[in-house]
Amino acid sequence: MIYILYAMVVFIASMTGSLAGLGGGVIIKQLLDVIGYHNAVEIGFYASVAIFVMGIVAIGKLYRNGFAFDTKIVSLVSIGSLVGGYLGQMAFMTLINSTGEGYVKAIQAVLLAITLVLILYYERRKDKIRHYQVKQPLLIFAVGLFLGGFSVFLGIGGGPLNVTLMVLLFSFTIKEAISYSIATVFFSQISKLGSIVLAGELGNYSLTFMIVIGIASVVGGYVGTALNQKLSNKSVSIIFQVLVLLLLFVSFYNTYMGLR
Repeated sequence: MIYILYAMVVFIASMTGSLAGLGGGVIIKQLLDVIGYHNAVEIGFYASVAIFVMGIVAIGKLYRNGFAFDTKIVSLVSIGSLVGGYLGQMAFMTLINSTGEGYVKAIQAVLLAITLVLILYYERRKDKIRHYQVKQPLLIFAVGLFLGGFSVFLGIGGGPLNVTLMVLLFSFTIKEAISYSIATVFFSQISKLGSIVLAGELGNYSLTFMIVIGIASVVGGYVGTALNQKLSNKSVSIIFQVLVLLLLFVSFYNTYMGLR
């Protein structure tokens, strides 16, 4: 039963992640916290597996459909995301080893809730907010560094924040921002999973769960990317805002449970 439940969560998360740029992990992390079958470290790992596999599927489909990434932006953001992902994982493990797991989950939920509130505020006011076209290589790298570190620390893939900042800083359409967000999320997870493999900790996790999560991620990533290509920017934007609002309520619940 637990495998079916995980498969459903990962499929929905990967589909919406590919469709609306939520990174998948932001949904997986929140819902697996609610289920409570695994601890924070295990949930973070399984979420990373799902995000990584979903990223491979989504990026591959984007290329097949003719989407052209700006080489400069995607390269610098991805490199920054790789470094940030490593730093975010270090910060997470330091905190989990020095405090109780409940407090770590509460901190993650509070930070995510604040982020989601700011994103919703931006979505409501974006027509009145100045947008930019960042060109400086160091600033582009810094964007990737921040997004990679923040997303891995929270174990969410970073999707909502990635999409919003990329629209704000690079003046992308939401569908373009989603494509770049998926690439950024993919590379940030390489750092996290790579550090786990190099540390010899892969054996701490269930192979069966990894297989179930991998299959669900492939199917969800394929379906979500296909829907993203067919829907308009306006439709994707509405779906994005609704999902962010729903995740905000789940964040409040997880904050309460973590502090009990």
